[in-house]
Order: sequence, then structure tokens, then C-alpha cells
Amino acid sequence: MRLLDLIKDIPVESIDGEITLDIKGITKDSRRVEEGYMFFATSTSESYIKDAFNRGAVAIVSQKRHGYGFKCHIVTGHIEAALGMVASRFYGDPSEKIHITGITGTNGKTTITYLIESILNAAGMAPGVIGTISYRYKGKTFKADNTTPGAELLQGLLAEMVSSGVSHVIMEVSSHALDQRRVEGTHFNTAIFTNLTHDHLDYHRDLVHYKEAKRLLFNHYLMKSNKGKRYAILNMDDPNVDDFVPKPPVKTLFYSRNRQVDAYLSDYREDINGLSLKVTLGRESLNITSSLIGGFNASNILAACLFGYGEGIPMGYIKEGIESLESVPGRMERVKNNKGYPVFVDYAHTPDALAKVLEMLNTIKKGRLITVFGCGGNRDTAKRPIMGDIASRLSDFTIITSDNPRNEDPKKIIDDIIRGVHGNSYRVIENRRDAISEAIRMLKKDDCLLIAGKGHEDYQIIGDSVYHFSDKEVAEEFLNVAT
Repeated sequence: MRLLDLIKDIPVESIDGEITLDIKGITKDSRRVEEGYMFFATSTSESYIKDAFNRGAVAIVSQKRHGYGFKCHIVTGHIEAALGMVASRFYGDPSEKIHITGITGTNGKTTITYLIESILNAAGMAPGVIGTISYRYKGKTFKADNTTPGAELLQGLLAEMVSSGVSHVIMEVSSHALDQRRVEGTHFNTAIFTNLTHDHLDYHRDLVHYKEAKRLLFNHYLMKSNKGKRYAILNMDDPNVDDFVPKPPVKTLFYSRNRQVDAYLSDYREDINGLSLKVTLGRESLNITSSLIGGFNASNILAACLFGYGEGIPMGYIKEGIESLESVPGRMERVKNNKGYPVFVDYAHTPDALAKVLEMLNTIKKGRLITVFGCGGNRDTAKRPIMGDIASRLSDFTIITSDNPRNEDPKKIIDDIIRGVHGNSYRVIENRRDAISEAIRMLKKDDCLLIAGKGHEDYQIIGDSVYHFSDKEVAEEFLNVAT
């Protein structure tokens, strides 16, 4: 594709060189550069720029002009945004040819993608999903390196989905992706806001910047989308909801467990086996039985139902889609066992998520609630004592263990957690496998076990090494031999 066509209307400070070049590919990773590529220097490191040139890049987009012999130098102060726009054009503006739903918020994004995917499948449509657990469409599944991939990978993936006949894409849009403009050039039909709580403050510094990143999906990307019919679907139960309401012509729909808005609960019952809900959508109601548990999943179901309602999907398909989803990997995922123990693996790795899960389990447990959890290394340290306090207060017994320590000393991470511990008994077992084994050994009739923090992850990062480790697999192993 001609460079001139790729950079049309993109804000640049200067262009120096040949603009009629035929561009063979685009990337910001110098290791992926091939002959005829356009390189985006998102890092100011000269070594990456030199590497890109040596590998055959003919054009460069950077914040200043460099001395290498690129055939065209483009200078801009908005490299990430330019990358997104160019990537979209390079792959034929795929988001304009497909229905795109973006979901953001601290918790619930993954579960809602699974629920909407299930509704669309029930309705005979062809969904594709881009999210934390995987990228998948038309029987193909790829492991997700990032919740939201980089711009060039995202646009390439959307183009593949278009060519494969996908009708709807449901995408988790992380705060990192929004802040880094990875979804620039993507035209959204719908944006969903779940909630906003303490997370990723190691990156965003404070809740104000975290919120502003999340708001970009609504007040920037959804607003400037060229799609005709656009919806914002917002959680009325979150205290920050007013900050996410976009301006007309985008239409806003609300869901709530407590208030009579566009989608709400007319009736609600739960036990250790799942949810029984009566959902009111506009003037219609649905009776739904779900194997998902917890009030937060009732909220997730409301969001998915409201999506279906907004898209005009018949109520029967909405009900069928919700009820046919048995579980979501690592999201209050039940570990099956023939002993009848309620054992759950959950991704809860933030204070709010852990509190909500434990509060919910306390309302439906019959015996003790035992919790196994830890905190990741090289990440937000402020949440560690907070989570220690939450786990110790809301569990009958807590086993504090290692999560992904990365390059931190696991003992230091555990000490940070213990500083917040108040309340019921706890034990430290640094080795996560041993911690899960001990928790299962402790189980008695009617006890409930939560293994929190890693959820769907099938690895553990210790130092610079990555080892295979699945909470679910380890729990299944010990449940099969526990007496």
C-alpha cells in the first residue's frame, strides 16, 4: 500500500522523503521488521531504530528526525495514535465492516465477553472474542499475550475475522490499551462499562488517571466512531457511572441490580449451585437460571442481556445464551470433584474483586470458608496489606502463599500482605502447590474453598522463568487423592 494513502489526514509535524513508497508491512517492534516495512519508533532508543533500518525498514515514524538512511522520515508527537490509524488503513479498515463491542472496567470484562458470545451463538450469529483468556473466532483459538493486543496485531486480527465471516467482535479494552492508544482507528458500535475500583495504580499512579484512561472508550473512541447506531451500556450501581455517560448522538442504556432502569433484577435468588433471576428488559421480562454464582455475575448477566436487547436479539436467544454458559475459565470456576466440596478458582487479584467474591461466598456457604491467595511481584504494592485485611476478615481460615513473584522476594510480598492481616486464623505456605494441597486437606463437610488470584493462568513466573502451573489442575489432582 502506498505510504501517501496510509498517512492521509494523520496529524504529523513534518514529512521528509519519498511519500509514494510501497509499504509491505508496519510494526513498532524492530525484530519484526522486514524489507519494505514502515517502522514506528515508540521507543526513543537508537538501538531499536538502527535495528529497524538494518532489517530493511524504508519509512520511520518518530518524535524527531534520525540520521539513518530511511527513504522517508515522518515526525509526529502522537506515535501510538498514528500507528493505530495507519494499521487500520493498512488492513483495510476492518472495524468499519464488522460490529465491534468494547468492554472496560476493573472487573467483569471477561465474563461479559463469554456471555455475549454465548448469546450471539444461540442467535445463529458468528462472534469473535478478543480478551484476557484468548482470541477466538470460527473455531480458532489463540492464546492472548495481552488483554488488548497492540494496534498492528489488533487490526490484523480484525481483518482476519472479517475475511472469515465473523459478524460481531466482543473485545476487552484494558486501561493500558486505552492509555497507549492501541484501539486508535477502531470504530465501535457499543461500549460497556462494568465498574471502577483499585487496580493498575503502579501504571496509572492514581485513580484519577486510571478513570481518565477508562473514559477514553466512551468520550473519545465511541464518540468519534463512524458507526451510525451507537450505544453505551453502563452499570448504574457503580458510583463513577456519571463520568462515563457520552454525549448524543450516542445512546446510553443503564443496568442495575437495585434500580429500575433499562435492565434490572425483578427477582434474585442464589445458592452454592448458581443463580435464579428475573430480568426486566424494557417492558419484557426473562426468567433465567445460571450456573454462575454471585451478585457480581448477576450484574454481568444484566450487561449481556442489555446488549442483546439493544441489538434486537429475540428474548428466547438471550435466555438460551445465558443459560447455556456453564462457566468462565478462572472466573468463579467450579472445580469438579466427586466428594461434593464447593471449590472455586477465581482471578480475583484486586481488593474489590477479592472482597466481592468472599462476601458472596459468605452468604451462601454452609460450613467454613477457606481462602488461598497471594499477590504478584513487580506490581502495585499498595494493595497487598489491603487484600490481607480483606482475606483475613472475610475468611474463616486464610493460607497466604506466592502468586507470580516475578523478580521480587516472595517472602517480602507475603510480609507486605501480613501487615494488613486482622481477624481470623491464617497460615503462610510460600509454595503455592503446597498451599492448595493443605487447604484441600483441611476441608470438612460443607466447607467451601476459594483459590484466588491466578484464575485461568496456566503458568507461574518466578524470577525470569515461567513454569507451568494451573490452580485448577493442582486442585483437581489433590481432590482426587484427598481423604
